[in-house]
Amino acid sequence: MDRPRILFVLHYHLSRLAGGSEEQSWLLATELARRGWEVHYASEMNRVPDPGSMDGVTLHGLPENPPRWEGNRGALQRVIAEVQPDVIYNRMFNLYTGRAFELAPAETICVWAAAAENDGMIWRKLWGMRRMYSPHRFAVLLPWLVHACRAAKKGLARADLVLVQRTDQVERLRQAGLNPVVLRNSRPAVPDSEVQSHGGRPIVLWAGSLKRIKRPERFVELADRCRDLDAEFVVIGQVQQPEYRQIIENAVRQCPNLRYDGLIPLARVQDYFRMAHLLVNTSTNEGYSNTFIHAWQHGIPVVTLGVNPDRLITEKNLGVAARNMDELVKGVRELVSDPEKRREIGKRARAFAEEEHNLTRAMDRIERLLAERGVRRPER
Repeated sequence: MDRPRILFVLHYHLSRLAGGSEEQSWLLATELARRGWEVHYASEMNRVPDPGSMDGVTLHGLPENPPRWEGNRGALQRVIAEVQPDVIYNRMFNLYTGRAFELAPAETICVWAAAAENDGMIWRKLWGMRRMYSPHRFAVLLPWLVHACRAAKKGLARADLVLVQRTDQVERLRQAGLNPVVLRNSRPAVPDSEVQSHGGRPIVLWAGSLKRIKRPERFVELADRCRDLDAEFVVIGQVQQPEYRQIIENAVRQCPNLRYDGLIPLARVQDYFRMAHLLVNTSTNEGYSNTFIHAWQHGIPVVTLGVNPDRLITEKNLGVAARNMDELVKGVRELVSDPEKRREIGKRARAFAEEEHNLTRAMDRIERLLAERGVRRPER
């Protein structure tokens, strides 16, 4: 019997953009391949590696930077015709959501996974996106952004399975006519030997893309206001908006306790979480950051500024959810100065991650949800 075929359709592959959606999608793709699925992954990639597969997944390159309004419709149509997938999986809320599901054969099961907090809701999404650009740039892009969101919304009408990461997304998407299922992000287990013991000089980590919506300048301010602490503040991530290169380089020169290590290969990211004692997040909004899971798996408290998915940080006592910069500074200073409190929160956070972000359980559930929609499981 032929193996079930699934086609992932995303804007980027993890090798081109190390974002949370790309990381989580690739993790699902490789795990399904390991479980016996025939897995394909289509994304913008002019030069597909030779051979055209990676970790058991066949890669399909779509032209990079396609015509803005039409996108890669023709190229994607050819990939779908070639693969003939039983399942098409899309993550995020963009033109590829609309194109992938519009082109899906009638018998194909369409799976959509929300990534950002406002995915699936056109006007909330657009309102949130204004923070990603300068006012002038946003005004220029707005007609196309509206077009892309409308195409994505139209595509969602075809979705057979809608996955969200947070319970507060469920009611909003139900009001939008969808029937979502909560499936939190997951990761492979971290061995006890890699859990932070909270000894030694504290390292405060910030991990993410350097762009407006992530507000790395707030972490720079935090480091500056904590100069008197015996702690090191470390930034890792790719500069995605040029002005942040100058901001971070100037800050490193002026702030002796701040270090910028640049874009770190995914294989080495875990090294930073093994070393860190705290993770700080300064984003304006998040779907459900993969960095939280990395941190909690390693027994590290998370300190955020304005982000608290499902109020888990406060209700489960997994760190500190600050409402302003003063609270952020206070929370970090208290935890840097109290290794026993860090250890206590870290132990609780690790137990939470093992229960809520278990990869094996998540994959079992995905296969079960697909089986309920008529997709056969591979023979094992």
